[in-house]
Order: sequence, then structure tokens, then C-alpha cells
Amino acid sequence: MARRFGWLWPALILLMGAGYQYLIHSAVAGGQIGAIYIVLPFLPLLVLAWWIVTRARNKLLWSFILLAAGTLIYVLEHQVRWGLAAAHGIPHAVIYLSLLWFFGRSLWHGDESLVTRLARSVHGTLPPELAAYSRRVTYAWCVFFAMQLVVSVLLFKFASLGTWSLFINVLNFPLLALMFTGEYGYRIIRHPEFPQASLIDGIRAFSNDTGRSTGANIH
Repeated sequence: MARRFGWLWPALILLMGAGYQYLIHSAVAGGQIGAIYIVLPFLPLLVLAWWIVTRARNKLLWSFILLAAGTLIYVLEHQVRWGLAAAHGIPHAVIYLSLLWFFGRSLWHGDESLVTRLARSVHGTLPPELAAYSRRVTYAWCVFFAMQLVVSVLLFKFASLGTWSLFINVLNFPLLALMFTGEYGYRIIRHPEFPQASLIDGIRAFSNDTGRSTGANIH
């Protein structure tokens, strides 16, 4: 029974994430300043606090980061000109800059790319064709992260605040999902001989890899 309904938790998390993103968009686009909209930016910090308590190895460092992030959000929310837009736009930029750096640094100096490393942790020894393909996928993800940042900046500069918020909030998860499914579908069609890992296997490998890189104790 547990295996049969194992998809419920991921589905519930995705639903709550989509609802949260929509509330953020409505707050930014509509200029809402009620108590619930002021609290919204701090909810991810509660998740970070739980991670610090349960899994972070260097609790003092991560607690300092949590305090600094909370202070920054508080200051930004109380700026007349920037307000909620900056409080939500800056985390979006920081996340994608971090991902771009994390994926891109594995391509420097001919090092093993991140996706290749993840594929090796799931499948073991990789044939040369799969190693080369996974390196190209790492490049593709770097382009995706860079385009997220470029489009966000262009929309913020030249489009309405509502359009910009729609992109960084409402369309954020769907675009990520489209990138995942597009790469997965292309891989199945173009390289059916490659072993196919599940999405859960990929997420687990990525979590373990980032845990080792950031000093987190991931189990």
C-alpha cells in the first residue's frame, strides 16, 4: 500500500509549491501588502531552518546564513521602491546563479562534468558515448540557468512588473519540468541503448552530490 501511494507526497509537495509561487505572484503583481504577503518570503527560511537543525553539519555557519537572509528580506520588504519584488526576485537570481556556478565549475579545465558524475553514481561505469552525452547535458543546463537570469533581467527592465513576476514565479517550476522531460524524452529517442534512471534516482544522486559539496550530512 505504501509503495502504491508513494507518489502522493511528491505530488502534494509540488501542489503546495505551485500554490506558494502563485501567492507570491499575486502579491508582487497586485502590490498586496497584507500580513500574509509579508510573511510569504520567510516561509523558505523555515525550510532552511529545519534543514539546519536536522541535517546541516556546520550549524553555526548555516545559522548565520539564515539570519543574514532573514535580515535582507526584512530590509527589502520595507523599501518603498523595491518592496516585495526585490524580496522575491533576489532569491530567484541567487538560486540560478548558484546552480549556474555549480554546474559550470564542473566543466572547467576538462574536469568531469556534474551530470557525468551523477550518472556514474547511479549506473557505475559509463561507456564513452554516455559520458560524452552527459557532458553535453551539463552544458545544456548551464545555458538554461543563464537564460533564466537573462530573461528575468530583460523582463524586469523592459516589461511590466506583473509579466516579470509571472516568469520568475508562476512559470519557474513548469520551465524546469519542461527542461527535465525534454532532455529525458530526447535521450530515450536519440539514445535508447543508454540505461534509463528514474527521476527519484537522479534527485537522490544530486542531493548526495550537493551534500558532499556543501558539507551537509545527507542520508
